Amino acid sequence: MVLFRGDVKSKSLQRRTSISVILPADNIHFLQDREEIVPQPYKTVYFLHGLYGSDEIVLANTSIQKFAEDNGIAIVIPCGENSFYVDNEKAHAYYGEYVGQELLDITRNIFPLSDKREDTFIAGFSMGGYGAVRNGLKYSQNFSKIGMISSALITDEIADYVSDDNVLRSRPFYESIFGDLDDLKGSDMDPKALIENTQDIPDIFMACGVDDFLFDKNVDFYEFLKSKAIDAEFIQAPGEHTWDFSEKYLKEFIKTII
Repeated sequence: MVLFRGDVKSKSLQRRTSISVILPADNIHFLQDREEIVPQPYKTVYFLHGLYGSDEIVLANTSIQKFAEDNGIAIVIPCGENSFYVDNEKAHAYYGEYVGQELLDITRNIFPLSDKREDTFIAGFSMGGYGAVRNGLKYSQNFSKIGMISSALITDEIADYVSDDNVLRSRPFYESIFGDLDDLKGSDMDPKALIENTQDIPDIFMACGVDDFLFDKNVDFYEFLKSKAIDAEFIQAPGEHTWDFSEKYLKEFIKTII
């Protein structure tokens, strides 16, 4: 297994930004005197972290490196700040463009990653789950499957949030990301509107803990998908909004694509 951690220069973000890349290469088992060769180019999951997170914190809180090695798949983890992976024109921080297209171009140019849609997947946890479905649909020509784990599907209700001491309930915070919240519904930042307007919808995998504070929002989105005759898998399992749940169901998502 090879782990690359470093910075890349992004035109979409107008700055350098960190990424971590796990490659299923150099699988040398010295004690067993054997080596496993994973054919190149590699299938790739672009995994998006949650609010307050980073690419480094995903590596620190999960065992996903070993799992990727054992299953012969590459994982690219960008740093998304607290952007919800959408495009902020005023700040020239086009995170949607970055994870939906530019990051694929950058990493494919550096690493032996497949450029085929059927070998390319996007997934995320919490804020990253929202980012995965938003950009998996907006850039549906690039991704064949979307993994949504404990997704922050909050766009239906944040227009009703009020400002208080909790950033998760702060209207100004969300306005700094999404712009005018009254214009959010029906826009390209509204996953339901994207479902309505996307021709070739990627396969969708969802998982959320029944004790997660986002559970009802995930159920609502799954019911919406069913009402539109969208084929999606939704695992409703015991669990809360935790790293353990995120790791377990990222691994379950990977099992569906290897």
